[in-house]
Amino acid sequence: MPATERRKQILAVAQSAFARGGYRGTTTLEISRAAGVSEKLVLKHFGNKEALFRAAVIDPLLALMVSANEQARARLAGVPGDDSPEEAFARVHRFLAMWARLVRERAPLLFSFIADVRAFPDVAARLADLFERQVRESSETLSLAIEHEAFRPFDPRVAFLSALGAATMAALTSDDIDAFLDEYLKLTLFGVLSEQGRAAAGVAAG
Repeated sequence: MPATERRKQILAVAQSAFARGGYRGTTTLEISRAAGVSEKLVLKHFGNKEALFRAAVIDPLLALMVSANEQARARLAGVPGDDSPEEAFARVHRFLAMWARLVRERAPLLFSFIADVRAFPDVAARLADLFERQVRESSETLSLAIEHEAFRPFDPRVAFLSALGAATMAALTSDDIDAFLDEYLKLTLFGVLSEQGRAAAGVAAG
């Protein structure tokens, strides 16, 4: 097998192994046996387990997260400007649905990544920066109507991170992600609206 194909094969096997056992619970020997090659060959291609984990798990997932974020931003860029509460929440819904579908498609790998990310401070910093940008952009979206008194004062970071958690739960527990998020946004995020904002959004008071 050519070296490039062998590398791809090892990466595919390693990705599955890490998804099952995590970084600490998986050895390069186990991966080499599953791939039908020697551990020496695995180490020749990747150097050590950390480099293999980065290549098989961290790099692909960071690429997916960045891609999902860019797709969300591209979609928002094509939406005509609208400072109404309806449009602000629709924008947040679109991002959360994209995140939920990423979780659904890559859940085992994503959880392995999250469980071990503290062992990789540089990756944690990159991830924090990615989410910080999204929090900031979503905060700006949620704050569009504040000057019109449509929103009551609130902490946008808490609102966004709680919504991200809800999107993750939607991916894991719901057959209909969009319906789950619609209900979540109505029950929770509409709580940041002032009375004027609730009236503008067509949300019943109380």
